[in-house]
Amino acid sequence: MTRQRGFTLIEIAVVLTIVALLSVGAIAALQLAMLRTRIADTQAALREAREAVVAFAVVNRSLPCPAVSEVDGTEQSRAGGNCANRRGLLPWQTLGVRGLDGWGNRLGYVVSQNTTAARSLVVAPGQRIALTGEGDVTILSRDAAGAEVTLNSPTAVAFALWSHGENGRGATTAVGSLIPHDSASNADEQANSSQPGTSVALYARDGSVNSAAGGGEFDDLVVWESRFVLFGRMMNAGQLP
Repeated sequence: MTRQRGFTLIEIAVVLTIVALLSVGAIAALQLAMLRTRIADTQAALREAREAVVAFAVVNRSLPCPAVSEVDGTEQSRAGGNCANRRGLLPWQTLGVRGLDGWGNRLGYVVSQNTTAARSLVVAPGQRIALTGEGDVTILSRDAAGAEVTLNSPTAVAFALWSHGENGRGATTAVGSLIPHDSASNADEQANSSQPGTSVALYARDGSVNSAAGGGEFDDLVVWESRFVLFGRMMNAGQLP
């Protein structure tokens, strides 16, 4: 008579272990693929937003102010050539873009503005930027030792845009809710606030999950525009000088 042999408990345990390891590997690969997709979507959103801001300047002869609020994506009033807050959210409704990163959060926006009209890149309706206009946004980073370094000359950057990245700390959601910071060590991310304000400094550096690194954990994605590139686009469109 033929004897049928079943699986032993050890064999079953080995099979289950192999299946578990394969599942963990598959999940990790899927998570990595999703992260890459969201980063790519964010980079595309930042490029679209930068193009929209430049096009706004070409048409209106001024850079836009940030959005009115978390739920009102129209530009703040430029009456008198001044933004109520030069830092905040991208004015997505005025620009006609979604203004959302790959995680569904609003993009931050900071713009150069000077109290002297001839040097400002934000001017009142009916006026226009002059070639004497200067940027004053400062892009900061960290060297290998974690020390702070400045990436641009004092007058070079016209405006900057950023996403709060995968962890979303400090971001505003599509429905206007603020995602709080759940870390006390992410100093650079906290400095990259997209809440209304006047600060012109923004950190752009390699990502890190190390809380002991200079500036702490960081996964923000940042882009900026040179005033010289902006001027070139406006000159090509006949809006300067």
